[in-house]
Amino acid sequence: MRLRIRDIEETPKELVYDEPTSELNPLLTHGPVRDFTFVAPANVHLDYYRSGQEIFLQGEVRTEVVGQCARCLEEFQFSHEPRFSFIMVPHQGRWAREDLSGGGGDLNWYEGEEIDTSPLLRERMLLALPTLPLCRDDCRGLCAQCGRNLNAGSCECSAVGDPRLAVLGSLKRSS
Repeated sequence: MRLRIRDIEETPKELVYDEPTSELNPLLTHGPVRDFTFVAPANVHLDYYRSGQEIFLQGEVRTEVVGQCARCLEEFQFSHEPRFSFIMVPHQGRWAREDLSGGGGDLNWYEGEEIDTSPLLRERMLLALPTLPLCRDDCRGLCAQCGRNLNAGSCECSAVGDPRLAVLGSLKRSS
């Protein structure tokens, strides 16, 4: 979505629109591995206004994502709803000399007559994804012996531990 600078007023305005997510899926593919897939466009609720030359953008992005569980390797779908807040400053005058790279991502430059919100929102959607995708908090994962999904039930494998630690099983516990 592109916002024309001259149309942004001091009075806050609200904008609701759909942001395509198709450009994000190739970024989430690492050979045969894909941790996440965006399955729908992102619905964006954006509030924006200006104060002098500084432009303030804030809101929320809502979309659906399919993830692959890091423990059991099953796919699961979840709602992804990151919030965002950006301050846009002109890349001229006092801001032209400043380095915004250490600002935590909330302070950004704009140049020209328009602000393109798409790159900012795509970055926020990617950074807000979980670092360890789990289908549920108590996911039991896969059996180390046979590979069965332990969420579906116990396996028939004998729970063989590390043979180097077998001697510890023969020790008596003192009360």
